[in-house]
Amino acid sequence: MNALIYTEDCKLIIRKPNGLEWEYENTDKPDLGFDFDVLIYQDIEVKVLKWEEGKSFEEQEKTALEGSDKDSIELYIENAEPPLGYSLNKQFIRQLEEITLDYVVQTSQQYGMYDLMYATIAGREGSNHPRRSDARRALEYFDAVWSVFESVSREISETREDTLKSFDEYLASIPNPSVTPDSRTG
Repeated sequence: MNALIYTEDCKLIIRKPNGLEWEYENTDKPDLGFDFDVLIYQDIEVKVLKWEEGKSFEEQEKTALEGSDKDSIELYIENAEPPLGYSLNKQFIRQLEEITLDYVVQTSQQYGMYDLMYATIAGREGSNHPRRSDARRALEYFDAVWSVFESVSREISETREDTLKSFDEYLASIPNPSVTPDSRTG
């Protein structure tokens, strides 16, 4: 699960064994004891010794990482510290919030609303919009899913980082987007 990526745009991405991941923009490449312009130590383990402008990553000449290269990378990851105030708890909460917001958008669209603002206008008190019941259902989903998100994020923030459950276990608590069978879109 460890990862270290250094891109041609001087972006450094580091992931620890517990899943904590952070990145730095416009940074010098790490001193790992071997030469490279671009480094991928994740699903694939390659380096690009000389990045050629105008070519995509797929077109670049890549070299497989050697055992000593991997050892240096692993040591670098082990010694790397995240930015001040950054934690796995905050990362999980941020990821859950992004997914929850995406679920809200998906549900609104499944109910025929362009977005949540459209649902709010169409579903408001006194509305004569022909799809106001679907708009209200989208808003009810928002209320319900956000309540669950707040509860789960509170649980995450109150849990010691070394005793957190897996991200997927927290994600399983968030209700998936759905449309009721009696909706005009269902």
